[in-house]
Amino acid sequence: MKALYNQSLFSLLLLCSLLFLGSSSKLEANDKFFDYLPKYRKFNSNYQIDKIEYREKRTVIYFRFVVEEDNNVAFYSGSHPNAWYLRTPPRMRGIEVQFKLMEITDIRVNNEVKVDILKDIPEIEYEMKRGDVVTCEMHFARIPHYIRMLDLIEGADGDMDNDRFNCFDILIKTAQSPLLGKESEAQKNTQRFESTFTYLQPKTASQPLAAKEDSSKEANNTHMAEPIDYRPQAMTDLADIRCNKRVILPSISFKEDAVNFNGRVRAMQDIKTLRQYLENYPSAMIRLHGHTDIFGDEIQNLQLSRERAMAVKLELVKMGIDRDRIEILFYGGRQPLQGLEEGGIANRRVEAEAICTDQ
Repeated sequence: MKALYNQSLFSLLLLCSLLFLGSSSKLEANDKFFDYLPKYRKFNSNYQIDKIEYREKRTVIYFRFVVEEDNNVAFYSGSHPNAWYLRTPPRMRGIEVQFKLMEITDIRVNNEVKVDILKDIPEIEYEMKRGDVVTCEMHFARIPHYIRMLDLIEGADGDMDNDRFNCFDILIKTAQSPLLGKESEAQKNTQRFESTFTYLQPKTASQPLAAKEDSSKEANNTHMAEPIDYRPQAMTDLADIRCNKRVILPSISFKEDAVNFNGRVRAMQDIKTLRQYLENYPSAMIRLHGHTDIFGDEIQNLQLSRERAMAVKLELVKMGIDRDRIEILFYGGRQPLQGLEEGGIANRRVEAEAICTDQ
């Protein structure tokens, strides 16, 4: 009888403990807080984690890096093999867990908003200058309470690449941790980090994401414009490029939601024709018009159309054309071709327009 009583008492105590731990874990998992003093290791000194936000269902890593030389910098969504991901350190045997990137938000260069959400497009690329300060927010699922350390790895095979933005042994804290720090300390760390670089580019005034449509209008030769009511002809050779007249670049096409050329060798034929025109007429400029099909989210299509035009510009710059001679306009799906008002793959296009001054 006494043994039965002791067994019942033990079972009751065990049940209460499990209920307490379960409720405690649930409370901890749902706590929303910031870690303003992240602890981790990294390869190089030109990047850092500004802070980590623990939301109810997400973990958000606020990331910052300084561009060390003129180059093209790519950002990848979670579907791309080069995307960032979180993993438990390899030495932590028995708890092998990975967290896929959900999306990147608020990508800025020198405080100027470039992209508010990168999720459905596999990748975007920007032309960067030495000293550009780039910030973004990486979104992952909420980290479970039982994980205490994670690595942030850029790309599926990038864990040992010293040129990647990897962070190792990131300490995952709780809301009760005494090491969370304060927002003012995070700001001081950012100032200290940037003060080590003597070649930073000037920054614009900070832009709120609420001004989404305004942030899509770049001051640097990038604009949205009004629709047209005619169908541009296809460019077949150099003679088709005329002042202030749009031509479709027929060899440049894109798959759905894609920024990369659908057939790079063919695309380069049209780009080389544009380069030849600009070399023949050194006082002229080229205006590139980016488009998408009519389907999908309007804001995302605007972003996608901009990146398609930018892809052509980047190739021209690589060929030695001054970037200031190439203007970007973008429309999303607002200007379908005549006859394709209900949609069609030919709407995914880039058009070119020569802006002549003195020829």
